[in-house]
Amino acid sequence: MDLNYFYTFKEVAKWGSYTKTGEELGYAQSSVTTQIKKLEEYYRIKLFERVGRKMRLTQSGEELYYYVEKILSLLDEAEERISKESNLRGTLRVGTVESLAAYFITPYIKQLKEKHPELKILLESGLCPNLKEGTLEGKFDVSILMDRYVEHPELTTIPIRQEKLVMIAPPGHRLGSHQVMDLRELESETLILTEEGCSYRVLLEQLLKEENVQAKSVISFSSLEAIKQCVADDLGLAIIPEISVRKEIDNGKVIQLPFHHEKIKVYTQVVYQRKKWLTPPLTQLISSITH
Repeated sequence: MDLNYFYTFKEVAKWGSYTKTGEELGYAQSSVTTQIKKLEEYYRIKLFERVGRKMRLTQSGEELYYYVEKILSLLDEAEERISKESNLRGTLRVGTVESLAAYFITPYIKQLKEKHPELKILLESGLCPNLKEGTLEGKFDVSILMDRYVEHPELTTIPIRQEKLVMIAPPGHRLGSHQVMDLRELESETLILTEEGCSYRVLLEQLLKEENVQAKSVISFSSLEAIKQCVADDLGLAIIPEISVRKEIDNGKVIQLPFHHEKIKVYTQVVYQRKKWLTPPLTQLISSITH
């Protein structure tokens, strides 16, 4: 069914004349007549009857007019909402890592939600390899990663900043007074690490392997809050993003050790499919995060 027929039908009902409708819409009278006839054939009803010199809706025509008004009103509303990029509906699927979900992305999500209250935003956290794969498979519209710079032929990558990683220890730890920290010091320490596959855990493990250093023991947690608490309780040392532990360092719950290494370098970055059509809300989110 051609939706233009509904606009023609509505105009005929308004003017009561095929000729006047044709003038208003820029159609020949025969074209208006043909469109109304096609509607009558489609619904198998008579839509208009002649009363004097005017065309008047039949009872069936009045019933159809009720629904046509609703349909055209919704179409006009959709066009207005989309063209003005205001209060959009739909679903936006965002993947990110726990630290960015908790300490970085929420203000941007809140801002987008305030602008488009009827937009459904699904935020899911996970490991960077899974997020990249999910983006390639279309599970996520966009992912915000903390990883080595992502280079993939099917993905667009927008780097935001290099993310600072810090090694933390409980207050009073013996390494806290050091100006420089030797990797060999970790051989007598327990490392409290994020789950396997986490980008900065992978980089740390690669570094220790290259330097032939093995920690005394390793404890793994998937929760940053659990890791920070374990460090505060003197169960070991941890390396995590500074943004996720700045508060605890400032209030003395944990201390930052003088651990710096060029090989452990990660970036907060936005990735999405190179061929993806960017909807207005997605464009707005990417723009707000990257500027």
